[in-house]
Amino acid sequence: MALTRLPTELLENIITHTLPEGFESLALTCRKIYATCIPFIQSHSTLRSRFHEFTYYENTSDPINTIRTAFDVITRIAVEPVVARYIRHADFAKDSYFTRGRPRELLADVHCGDAVLRLLADSPYLKQAGLDWQEFYAKIEEDLQAVRYSQNAASFLMTLLPNVETLTLPKRWKPLDPTDKLIDAIVCKANQPHLHDEKPSLAQVSRFEPSVSLVPQDRFDLDWVRPFLALPHIRSFRGPSCVAIGDDGHKNIASKNPEGGFGKTLIAVHLVACCIDEVGIADFLQHATQLRTLRYSHTTKVHSGPREWNICKFITAIEREVGSHLEELSVSIRELRGSIAPGRVSRRGFQMLRKLELPIEIAICNLNAAAASRTATTSYKSPVVGDDSPGHHGLDDEEPFIGDLVPASVSQLSLISSGTDDHAQALDVMFRHFAAKKEWTLPALEEIQLSCPDNSDDAYKEQCARLLAETEKTRVVLHLKPWPSSATMTWDGER
Repeated sequence: MALTRLPTELLENIITHTLPEGFESLALTCRKIYATCIPFIQSHSTLRSRFHEFTYYENTSDPINTIRTAFDVITRIAVEPVVARYIRHADFAKDSYFTRGRPRELLADVHCGDAVLRLLADSPYLKQAGLDWQEFYAKIEEDLQAVRYSQNAASFLMTLLPNVETLTLPKRWKPLDPTDKLIDAIVCKANQPHLHDEKPSLAQVSRFEPSVSLVPQDRFDLDWVRPFLALPHIRSFRGPSCVAIGDDGHKNIASKNPEGGFGKTLIAVHLVACCIDEVGIADFLQHATQLRTLRYSHTTKVHSGPREWNICKFITAIEREVGSHLEELSVSIRELRGSIAPGRVSRRGFQMLRKLELPIEIAICNLNAAAASRTATTSYKSPVVGDDSPGHHGLDDEEPFIGDLVPASVSQLSLISSGTDDHAQALDVMFRHFAAKKEWTLPALEEIQLSCPDNSDDAYKEQCARLLAETEKTRVVLHLKPWPSSATMTWDGER
């Protein structure tokens, strides 16, 4: 091998340039090269252990590896640039969490400050964003002196990460004009053509999520994620507590990106404990031409628009934007403080859907709308057993079938129910004569997962038993689950 004939000093220099991506492969090529790699192995293992799956960390007995803030990471990279290349999975959620109530600590090495200044002064991203590096750094210093989270530091750190594949934003991330400009510059550079050995920062990110709690008081505006979803290799997005309401100050995401670049590479989206209406979801999905999996759970957020949720229009918007190529869809209700608007769900546009999960309330919506359409003078009321009075329109009147809600392509179906209220009647109407109708309405259906909680009404449990007997006449397998939650299926794009 020609490489082994090189002088040791030159070979060592080559080895340093393979760290970290190609180091292990190079070390295993032959005995001589492995022997030359031995002095680098300990350092490589230490850096990989600490930074490969990065999160902020504090250990008073291990001050060298304690990293509390984005500025700490920037300082480490300024002094030891190879550190940036070790970070593959970046969880920045706890940025500055460990600094609360602590005075700022002086840098151990007086040369670190100069290295950091050079890093900012030479940054092509700050230049492209039109930001003065000294003013940008002055804001970082101001935040550090006040012992608070610095978004300038958090965003500048994102200019230094060529190998990151998964990215979680700091909990305190919010839109600010300077950092928005810097993120736009990062995204712009990541999308530009570059040589194979060039790796613009964040260009390898395939999974992204903000860090927000799921409580109704917390929210993260969905349009804040727009620039990150324009990164060239984004495949998966998890959005906790995202809000996008058409009449609640929601800005049309598309208007911010006239080229329509955001979301075009997305394969899987999980929106959990979110408050999004049909306008917001349509804006979000309109460029998601490769989307295969969409999971959504609804929570009524405090101070986030009307408490009535039109689930029928919401699903119709999904069908219109991505129905032609979506393969997995889950829509569930996590916490609803209000009502569900009556309406009908459109299913005709879902051409490739294989896996579907819905709350049973959506069937009641369809039934209520059907009853209301037959009379303009009598509003629908919950059916009462034995009520045959004139003008009463109950669930039994319309006799829709499950095939009216579920596309013919679906092979796995999950229905979420609390087992109370009108759910027994809805289940009865949805699956009446299921065995007789299944083959020509739902030919692909193989499995049904149905919530049947222990505290369900007796009538609901009786309907579950009837459905079990009905499905035994077909090749469909029915699983009765003892909890009313969206946790019965596995979905693409999940960890």
